[in-house]
Amino acid sequence: MALDYAKAYQQFIDEELAAASATAWMIPPAGKVRFAGGKSVEISTLTTTGLGTYQSGKTDGSAFPSGTVSNVWNSYNLAMDRGVKFSLDRMDPSDTAFLVTAENVIREFSRNALVKEQDMYRIHKLYELIQGDDTYGSTHVVAAQLDKSNAIATLTALLQTVRGDAETMDGFVALVSYPNQSHFLEAADQTYHQIAFGQRVAVNGVEYDNVMMLDDLPCIFVPQSRMKTEITVQAGAEDGGGIVAGPGAKDIHALIVHCETPLAVSKLDAIKQFGPEENQFFDGTSIQARYLYDLFVESNRLATIGAVVAQ
Repeated sequence: MALDYAKAYQQFIDEELAAASATAWMIPPAGKVRFAGGKSVEISTLTTTGLGTYQSGKTDGSAFPSGTVSNVWNSYNLAMDRGVKFSLDRMDPSDTAFLVTAENVIREFSRNALVKEQDMYRIHKLYELIQGDDTYGSTHVVAAQLDKSNAIATLTALLQTVRGDAETMDGFVALVSYPNQSHFLEAADQTYHQIAFGQRVAVNGVEYDNVMMLDDLPCIFVPQSRMKTEITVQAGAEDGGGIVAGPGAKDIHALIVHCETPLAVSKLDAIKQFGPEENQFFDGTSIQARYLYDLFVESNRLATIGAVVAQ
């Protein structure tokens, strides 16, 4: 019985992303997204009408005003069409031995290259959306150089602004660049805010260790290299692939977003595996993978995003 390599590889990728990605919680729940073929996806938007006036004098069934529920599937295209090819020297031809070696390669690729690329893309996409928004861009993007004297005040003030505009109090998450952790540590005993470090927190079912709780705001620390205002998507031919900071990039110190706002969609679109006997180019096994992904935010959710960037 032939092994289903595509299914096995997808499992390895999902496991590594859940373990190492700071943005794995942005993947929407099952049923929210459906793939329409190719690069097209459809995302469900559920809406209801509000309350009306109850008319107690009516006994014909019309006392309750009629409400409506609509579930609209909006179409989107995945912008990121990425690929990679791995070449492995000849090995034991048994399926088990091959799978063990292939698993190691795919896991290493996922926990390093793919995790970094997707985190960087998703964080930048959220920043780009709020920074370019005419309504909230000027107030939800704050320029500041964080230190122990202003780190807490800057983050909590931005959270207050976002909560007020979004009219939502709970469910927010902060991604904070790791170098700023020391500022919060140094300020922890000089503030009336409650700060706890090293917490284990679940966000949309994904668990994170070493989370800082700032009052009721979970703060996940992220490498600064993944939080940039400008990015360059590399082709991979001669530049090493992946995503790197753009030439004029500034550091994003913190990003605040509601846990239901980002809709990160990805799929392993195709896997091709050629063994040593099939491969005409070298004496070994070739694995080719095509990976599609993107991140979407519905227009009525932009108010739930805020960012602190370097001056």
